[in-house]
Amino acid sequence: MKTTLALASIFALSVPVLAGCADPSRAVEAGDLRDELASMPGVVSAQLDYTEPLTLDSGKLELRVEMDPGASADQVSEVVATTYTAFEGVHHDEEGDLHVTIGDDAVHLRSFQPDAETADVAAAAERAVAVLPSGTVSAGIDTQDVSAAPHVHTQYDVVVAEPGAEGLLSTLASLEAAHSGIPHAGWTVRSSDDSWGITAADGFPDHGQLDRFDQLREGLPANAAIWLGEDDLTLRLSPDTSPTDASAVVGRQLALVGGARNAFYEVQQGEDSLAMFLDGECFFDDGTAGALLEKDHGGECTDVKHPEPA
Repeated sequence: MKTTLALASIFALSVPVLAGCADPSRAVEAGDLRDELASMPGVVSAQLDYTEPLTLDSGKLELRVEMDPGASADQVSEVVATTYTAFEGVHHDEEGDLHVTIGDDAVHLRSFQPDAETADVAAAAERAVAVLPSGTVSAGIDTQDVSAAPHVHTQYDVVVAEPGAEGLLSTLASLEAAHSGIPHAGWTVRSSDDSWGITAADGFPDHGQLDRFDQLREGLPANAAIWLGEDDLTLRLSPDTSPTDASAVVGRQLALVGGARNAFYEVQQGEDSLAMFLDGECFFDDGTAGALLEKDHGGECTDVKHPEPA
């Protein structure tokens, strides 16, 4: 009985302690940051969405800054640097997102318990502005969980106006010629309809990836496209591609990416996923095309799944 009472007392005492574990609100400081950004040169507007911290859940601040399309690199860099100074200071333990739009282009800064120096983040922003004239560009500057010095990584996403693979490859070559010296960056180049794309997380796609891209796009059915990452491939088929043609191209591509047991490979048709291969675990749609893909290419799968019944 005494033990029960003692445990009950300990529990009762612990409840207010747990209830008081939420971090302090930084809403006032977040509002001050929004006001400071709104007053900076080149800024058209600044908006803030602040989420109060909860027990075992940090506060979150999301800032959206619209800048004049003619804003200078220094002005954009100063907005990013000012925001990051607050992110790594008073908001160090809160999730911070800054979305800067400059015409059709964007710079996004992500932060949570960052280690980067403000000067390195500002330099990343300056380099991003130099890329913006290359097309419709989004530069994601990440300072969260970036272990390697200087603890900043930028992923560039460039949308190509010209449709098809040739326009994508031409833009990629131009980008590499102009910006290969940008450190701590990855690159994604894609068509405006998101059908064609190639992406690398560290630098530009290398010769091996580009050769693989060329091999994979050979013999595609009409209006088909591919999206190639460093370790993954998506085949996008038009709605009028026949199951037979789909199976033929899947067979050729599986052979190029190491077969069903080694591939990270998805086959899409319109809005539907016909098949997915992930290191031997496979998914096949229940339709005619999915059934043929399973029949022709499911033999190497170690596990096969189908859509859940509606």
